[in-house]
Amino acid sequence: MSIRYVSNADNEGWLLVRLSGSQNPEALPQYLRVDYTNTDAGREHFKIIEGAYLGKEGSVKLKEDGSSYLANGDPKLPAAKVHFVIENKKLWYEDGGWIGPIDAKTHPDNKVPVGIHDIEIPDNPHKVPEDYMQKSIFAKTWFRISHSGDRYLHTGSVSAGCVTVTDIPKWTDLYNYLIARRKGDSKSIGEIHVFEKESQRT
Repeated sequence: MSIRYVSNADNEGWLLVRLSGSQNPEALPQYLRVDYTNTDAGREHFKIIEGAYLGKEGSVKLKEDGSSYLANGDPKLPAAKVHFVIENKKLWYEDGGWIGPIDAKTHPDNKVPVGIHDIEIPDNPHKVPEDYMQKSIFAKTWFRISHSGDRYLHTGSVSAGCVTVTDIPKWTDLYNYLIARRKGDSKSIGEIHVFEKESQRT
């Protein structure tokens, strides 16, 4: 196996590739790990070994100067640990100590469930207002909470039941912390522990 990983090709955390059997380009997230197979006719071929397109084969053209959009090496870091408290609308993440609090919220009538949930490798870019992008170039990258449904860890001003980081400029630091981390199940970057009250976290 020759592991490579997706570079930040568009400066927003995504790389457009062609998956086998499809004519439409698909976006792969930064640091997604692939098994490189060969280069042919100016395109690099690979098999995706994690994330939403696990097991699919694809290819990407070389850059105009002949260099690759796929970086060498295996960049994965230890699993992410995130805490979110519904009551006080605060979020923390663990990186040699707890970093936070960061302003975040969920919908009061459709709260993200209390407990420990996996956080998935990003699936695809999500549409966001342009002013979000001006505050964080990674605002399109959302991380699904658990392995089904439509609850995500993301940034923005509105929550329909997700964990929404409302301090949008802080999203860039959180993105950089999360994006290369892996839990070891080919799907997840780590876990989020949701608490109802701050007293339950300490």
